[in-house]
Amino acid sequence: MKYLLIFLVSIQAAFGQDTSYLSKGDTVIWIRKDTAVLLSYPVYTKTIKPFKKPSSYLVLPMSEPIILTGKSNVVIEGKRFENVAGVMINISGSSNVIIRNCFFNKGGAEAIAIYKGTNIRVENCLFNGITTGVYASTSSTVKVINNQFVNVRARAGGNARGQFVQFNTVSGAGNEVSGNKGENFAGESAPEDLISMFKTYGTAASPVLIKNNMFRGGGPSQSGGGIVAGDYDGGYIRIEGNTLLNPGQYGIAIAGGSNHVITGNKIFSKQFAWSNNPLFIWAQVGNINCANNTIKNNRATWTNRSGIINGGWNAGNCSGTVWEYPKSITEAELNVPEHLIDFVTVQELKAMRGIN
Repeated sequence: MKYLLIFLVSIQAAFGQDTSYLSKGDTVIWIRKDTAVLLSYPVYTKTIKPFKKPSSYLVLPMSEPIILTGKSNVVIEGKRFENVAGVMINISGSSNVIIRNCFFNKGGAEAIAIYKGTNIRVENCLFNGITTGVYASTSSTVKVINNQFVNVRARAGGNARGQFVQFNTVSGAGNEVSGNKGENFAGESAPEDLISMFKTYGTAASPVLIKNNMFRGGGPSQSGGGIVAGDYDGGYIRIEGNTLLNPGQYGIAIAGGSNHVITGNKIFSKQFAWSNNPLFIWAQVGNINCANNTIKNNRATWTNRSGIINGGWNAGNCSGTVWEYPKSITEAELNVPEHLIDFVTVQELKAMRGIN
């Protein structure tokens, strides 16, 4: 029988200094050609080399969808999920889960859906042609780090989704979306918000961190754009050091909630039929608190749909706002490479997109 044992059980080799993921009796996944089976297996003390980033994501071994319900200490890696009508990896009521070095290609729903999850980490994965890359709801300590996304789209009929990452009612310390890259190609995608924080709360000591991501491409949605905090409330979200090129209707925004910070970001957009402004703060829902938010030390040049340079918008209905218009920036200063999605070669990216 030909099995691949997903078994990175040396604590330091697999997780560096973070020892919270593994203990004796860990759940591991045996992947057979046609199925996946969860087993309990003891942890060896022998050092095993960690799974390296694949030489090609496009030829990883195929996996059927995986469902984790009430599981803990699970590692899923080195697998390809393709042409799946539903969710590719569905996590519910589970903790200490790592998903890494996987390829999620052309699905009809979310690639990874997390519900009531704790300590979930998604890293070094490649996503292409799905509605949302990572969707986490009613969860805590969710980290989405160093992944790459291509061509997301909203659900048919306009029923939301269409994000690289969306947190919905995620709360507590240790939540993070950082070091990711994403690109939506015109005519091949229909994103809403690239990163959406809906009713999501960090803490004063550990805000939700959205940092050092680089995204290109948005539209034609007249409501969606780059990164939004405080959608229908939220608190303690820090958006810092991100680079956004032509991300949609807006660049980075606060739509409600309290104690958010937007700082040190670079934003640029040419004129499109949907382009509006690079930065805004606006309590969009009247009964939601919006207070003590900060937007400062950003750089942006944004041409709106009328061909006018727009520096941003403070609606004036959030108390205690620290607002600073951005300094201008050129597209060249964003330093976005022509081949942004570098987990694959130029030819592999064309193959993913169906281009000869």
